[in-house]
Amino acid sequence: MRKLFLISSLAGATEFDFSKKQIEEIYKSYGKEDEIIVKETKYKDHIKEIVNDFLKSDFDEKVIILLGGDGSLNEVINLCQGKDVAIGLIPTGTGNDFSKNFDYSNFKIEDTFDFEIRPIDLIKVNEKYCINVTSLGFDTEILSKAYQYLEKDKSLGKKAYVKAVINRIFHLSYMELDISLTLADQRKINLNNEYLISAICNGSYYGSGFNPAPDGKIDDGIINLVLCEKFPKFNLIPLILKYKKGKHQNSKYLSEYRIKSGKIQANKEILANIDGEIFKTKEINFEICPKALNWLYYK
Repeated sequence: MRKLFLISSLAGATEFDFSKKQIEEIYKSYGKEDEIIVKETKYKDHIKEIVNDFLKSDFDEKVIILLGGDGSLNEVINLCQGKDVAIGLIPTGTGNDFSKNFDYSNFKIEDTFDFEIRPIDLIKVNEKYCINVTSLGFDTEILSKAYQYLEKDKSLGKKAYVKAVINRIFHLSYMELDISLTLADQRKINLNNEYLISAICNGSYYGSGFNPAPDGKIDDGIINLVLCEKFPKFNLIPLILKYKKGKHQNSKYLSEYRIKSGKIQANKEILANIDGEIFKTKEINFEICPKALNWLYYK
């Protein structure tokens, strides 16, 4: 087995911000230096070059351990989809939302010596794969604003999301959407309404810690679709606080569907994101891909 430690230079500083030198020295101190390759990204598209070169190598078993955030993770899983490789994560991004599906308390590099590989689900969104959450509407507008704040001041970190929420509270915009769904029990339903948020969830967290799908599991073969309908403005702050903590499931303004696939259509371009990567579209086609990726569970 050969492990590629892939350090994303775009990630922020966290308690897991290990350097190339630190990783190599820890493995060497245990006589395991021959097990690893450690690479740091240096420029745009460098992740693609490093991953593709590693995938072409002739090692019997390949493992990629990414030190990065949700955006870098999405890039890696799209490069590795369908390939004979297992993926692990050491969260060093700003939001690190996908990592919240696991327990990283007391994590140390030595934990990467021993792990279990188990398959997890992905969601295919149009022609791209999503590992965590695809969403559209108000939450993506918040994300876009947070990125603007971070461009001006990277030291803001997660505070950028708080500032963005405060900014967008005064600019609510609803989307009229036609939604067709295939439910988990194979029944088909159609919806049409004005929505503030539509979150297509594999994982349970997004937006720097918001918990749209508290019952979501990354290996159950199910998508949790969360829809927020139009509501009185005076309910906004209480609803945001409940949504943040995953306490919104009894709200009459939010609905959750357990589904296999679906289509969302708008009559004009809307802002959406896949694992934090923002794009514009009028139509989103999505389906669950059960057990599509081999994932590392550290022991």
